[in-house]
Order: sequence, then structure tokens, then C-alpha cells
Amino acid sequence: MNHILITTALQAEARPLIDHFQLEQKQLNKEIFYYQKDEITCLTTGVGEKNVHNRFGKFLNEINSSNSVLLNVGIAGGNKEHTEIGRMYVVNKITDEQNGKIWLPDMLLKTGLPEMPLNTVSKGVTDGGEKYDGLVDMEAAAIFETAIQFLSIQRMVFIKIVSDHMDVVLDSAEQVLPLINNQLPELSRIVSLLRGIDLENRPFLGKN
Repeated sequence: MNHILITTALQAEARPLIDHFQLEQKQLNKEIFYYQKDEITCLTTGVGEKNVHNRFGKFLNEINSSNSVLLNVGIAGGNKEHTEIGRMYVVNKITDEQNGKIWLPDMLLKTGLPEMPLNTVSKGVTDGGEKYDGLVDMEAAAIFETAIQFLSIQRMVFIKIVSDHMDVVLDSAEQVLPLINNQLPELSRIVSLLRGIDLENRPFLGKN
């Protein structure tokens, strides 16, 4: 069975998963707490690139991730023409708006979820986001860039739940919790798939 490492940016995104899987609080050091039970671990990275590189990088440096599959879960803004609020999407392309880097997760796991590209931005988008065709968040690119130093590319899955159509900033627990809670059955199904899938550590795809 694979070890599932769930990352979220916000504690409100993590709380329903912590409760559902009955994860217990652990302490990596005086600054970093995480939650774990058996083969499931949940870490809150904080919002933005700096927090991700700091917290997530330190965490991966301390654990044995050889059998881990990363599952990044969180809310995201969505293009109003192509996405539906409350619906869950699996990310097939991540573009870092700050440096132009593009990350392409290997879509080996057939989740049955609709796929959508995602842009990682440095500031919340509240103008309607007409220039973005898919999703926007503030962490995915940094999570991918940090994780790829420790995990093979096919051991990373990014799933986003659309919270808004890039017209407001949702950051309170009261706004976030229902979005995650409503998708708990589907998220639990994805975790079960990831735990049982047979994935090698070497990449399947080369540069070409």
C-alpha cells in the first residue's frame, strides 16, 4: 500500500480530511505540525510560494517519501465559462505565472474527474479572471517544484474544488469547509485508488 501525503494550503481545507480519516496531530519541530494515521498524512503548507518552499521543503527533507503519493487538495478560482462552483477537477497542467514555468503531471490514474489546466498566481484574482481559461490558485506550482525533488512525477496528483469564479477571495473557514465536506466521499474514493495503485519510482516519460 502506498503512503498518501495530502497537502492543503489552509487549515480549513485540511480539517474535514483530518476528521474523516481520524488523523492525529504530530509534531515535526517547534514550527511544523502535521496529522497522521497509518498510511495517510496531512500537512498544511500555508498560502503562497514562500510558505510552501519553507514548510513543505523542510517536511520532505525529514520524512522517508520513497513510498509516498502526493495528493494536493484545495479550493481554486475557476473560469466562469468552463467551471462550476463546488465541482472538483484534476489538474493536467500547472503554469507558474511568476516565472513562466510549466509543469505537466503524468495523468496515469484514471480518476473519472474532469481535467483542467491551472495557473498559480501571486495575488488573489478578483476581476473575473477572463485571461485564465481554467483554474487559479497560489500554491500548486510551488508544491510541484518542491515535491519533484523528492517524488517521481507520476506520484503527484493535484485536485481542486472551484470556490468562486475569480470574483471574490474566500478565506474564512465558514466559506471553505462546506466545499471540502461536500466532496469528502469523492476524495475518499481518490485516496483509496492512490493507496492501491502500483507506481514505480522511476519516471515513465522522458524529456521527449
